[in-house]
Amino acid sequence: MEKNANEFKTKIRILYITQSLGGGVQKFIIQLCQNLNQHQFQITGCCSAEQKGGDGDIPFSEAFRQIGISYFVVPMQRAINPWEDFSSFVKIYRNITRRGFDIVHAHSSKAGVLARIAARLAGVPLVIYSPHGFSFDGPGNVISKLPYILFEKIASFFSDIIITDSLSEKKLALKYKMGSDEKTFVVPPSINISDYNLKITGKERASCLKKLGIALENRVVTMIGRLAVQKDPYTFILAAKQIKNKQPDTTFLLVGDGPLMDSCLRLIKKLELEDSVKVVGWLRNYKIVLKASDIIVIPSLWEGLPFILLEAMAFAKPIVATRITGIVDVVRDGKNGFLIPPRSPDSLAKKVEQILDNPDVGANLGKEGRITVKKNYLLKTAVSSIETLYTRLFKKKVDDWSQHNF
Repeated sequence: MEKNANEFKTKIRILYITQSLGGGVQKFIIQLCQNLNQHQFQITGCCSAEQKGGDGDIPFSEAFRQIGISYFVVPMQRAINPWEDFSSFVKIYRNITRRGFDIVHAHSSKAGVLARIAARLAGVPLVIYSPHGFSFDGPGNVISKLPYILFEKIASFFSDIIITDSLSEKKLALKYKMGSDEKTFVVPPSINISDYNLKITGKERASCLKKLGIALENRVVTMIGRLAVQKDPYTFILAAKQIKNKQPDTTFLLVGDGPLMDSCLRLIKKLELEDSVKVVGWLRNYKIVLKASDIIVIPSLWEGLPFILLEAMAFAKPIVATRITGIVDVVRDGKNGFLIPPRSPDSLAKKVEQILDNPDVGANLGKEGRITVKKNYLLKTAVSSIETLYTRLFKKKVDDWSQHNF
């Protein structure tokens, strides 16, 4: 190591690596790439195989290109596949050893396991992990979760610190002994509030609804998320059936795609909701959809802290979300949103109906939601926290190395 223990004469070289194809993880990483001190840090990205963004975004590689970040591609997949995972591990290890990094910051489960082990074996001084939702969280018995718990525990021995999205996610990490209290930090996903202008003209809303095939006079209840078990779109559809019987002038908008797309469409057909539930796939201009919606629903079974929650609250939209890790740190039931049990279409329907029947309730929830974001989830605060962690922990590593090699 060529850096003096008390002074960094060159930039700290950071690798951001993730298997995720888009969504909140992409937004978080790209925000850091754009806002970290460029005089202090040199950033390289690593993402999974180049393909269409999995969460409605541009491909991760294109996102890196657009902001001028050097990157390399390593194919990774969500599911456990020993041979494919080993191949990915070897490619990650070779790239790390060839390129040389001072910090490797791995994001999400698959990259979190592979990259932490590879980075430590390659001699990277500081190895950091951000789970953005532990893979073993959510429903299911302990037996079915054991492989994921085991992989996370093994990988934890190869990292220096964990940065969680929320305090409740940190508590989960400590519960399963993924790290110690002093080596687990909370830095939540955050936003630049100035990017979330509340104003939407009648013409803009009419144009948006027309493109989506929604009648202008209808109220719009929206879910935005990957159509996968984690996000539980079934509960959204089942609740829509109950609400539609009492609120016929309501349209339910499902924005997303994923492995459950076909089964969601079959359920909609079975419940005779083809005219009421619109499934529109991923939309790049989802922010205008958020602004045009009346209520945002997040029925997830597990999360780190969903980025879409902060965005919806920034637009002062009333939220109905599940009482799970991450969300409970943001939503105060009855104050800035409503919390419901997971997999409870009845509870979801009742809370949505309460907002539809009482517009003032929804307006107050939305107002308090925006205040919450402005107070606790500003991007400049998150960036400052990350920069402080990087510099303090890396300096300590350099000091320790110098003492041991004096």
